[in-house]
Amino acid sequence: MSSRTGAATKKGRRPGKNKKASQKRARRARFIILGLVFAGIFGYAAYRLFTPRHTDAPPLPLFETSPSLVETKTKEIDRCIYNTLLALNIPPGDVIFKTIEPKKDRGKTWSFSELEIRLPTTLRHDNIREALLSGLSGRIPKKSVRFALGSQQELILDLSINSRHTHRLVFVKPREREKKPVAPPPSSLPRVALIIDDLGYDEKLASKFLALDGTMSFSVLPHSPFQKRIATAIHNSGRDVLLHLPMEPVEYPLVNPGAGALLSSMTPDDLLDQLRKNLDAVPFVVGVNNHMGSRLTQDPAKMRQIFTVLKRRDLFFIDSLTGPGSYCRQAARLLKLRFAQRHVFLDHVQDTNTIRFQIKRLISIAKKHGKAIGIGHPYPATWEALNKELPNIKKQVKLVRVSELAG
Repeated sequence: MSSRTGAATKKGRRPGKNKKASQKRARRARFIILGLVFAGIFGYAAYRLFTPRHTDAPPLPLFETSPSLVETKTKEIDRCIYNTLLALNIPPGDVIFKTIEPKKDRGKTWSFSELEIRLPTTLRHDNIREALLSGLSGRIPKKSVRFALGSQQELILDLSINSRHTHRLVFVKPREREKKPVAPPPSSLPRVALIIDDLGYDEKLASKFLALDGTMSFSVLPHSPFQKRIATAIHNSGRDVLLHLPMEPVEYPLVNPGAGALLSSMTPDDLLDQLRKNLDAVPFVVGVNNHMGSRLTQDPAKMRQIFTVLKRRDLFFIDSLTGPGSYCRQAARLLKLRFAQRHVFLDHVQDTNTIRFQIKRLISIAKKHGKAIGIGHPYPATWEALNKELPNIKKQVKLVRVSELAG
């Protein structure tokens, strides 16, 4: 009897020990879970505290240019020239764009540029030849690089790409007692409109551009994180708000123009429905320019459909000219829509000195034609160049809102 009782007692103790062990395990598990939860909370808090708030990356690439092969090569040669001039200690201020004009031959289009470069007195022609040949080596055939001496012993460089004359550089010595040019009265200055595209993803950088001392216009991407706040700030500053309308590029779907994109595969109803949603997404819009769109802007039917809606809303359109086959001008003329087109991209190369050269190119075009439109993007290098150059820009041209150039 006693042995049974002892056995029962031993058996009765085992459940108690098991219960205590399981409770310990449960407490340990709770501590581990709580530790993980607190670690997650503190980790998230640290991330929010130390990560900048306005770093949402815009869709890549930020903007699109799909020029002809000659134009693509021309831009590469432009950069080589700019870099070589800087290496020779020739600043942008000593480079004058004498001529910039479009050329066309057998259905091919390109631009021709003539630059006058004022040389330091100590710089020899041999040094210039050597530097330019070195900078252009591997980018252009040697037979397409021709040096000559002008009537005043100035050095002249002519460059051709695929047998098309694209550049002339004239290197001149500074003339003694050269008269300082007299600034024209403000009323006769050519007009220039500067547009900053791709806003909506970075409030801090947008604020920096808005704080620049100069008349500019700003284009906001629809369905971007800060579209309404940035558009409101632009409007309150007295500047033009544009809708930066995403359109299908030639490289689509490899290159995605982002939320709200208008595609060539859309039915007319879908296209116009998406267009209206985009227009309604950004407040205070007075006009539209295209984001990418090298393919869609070549579609006459689609552009007429888009422009019909813009006409009804009394909006203008600025063609960013992201491709050589744009139909926008013809469609705008047909529908009597207020229209203009971009002349210069300021920052296809994100380098401050290159952007300064592009600003000079824009001013030269404005002086020849009375007006010009330049498009830049919210890059730190673009802000730095504009911040430095705006006082000089305002001496040579009158900065206006882009709505004033849309006729």
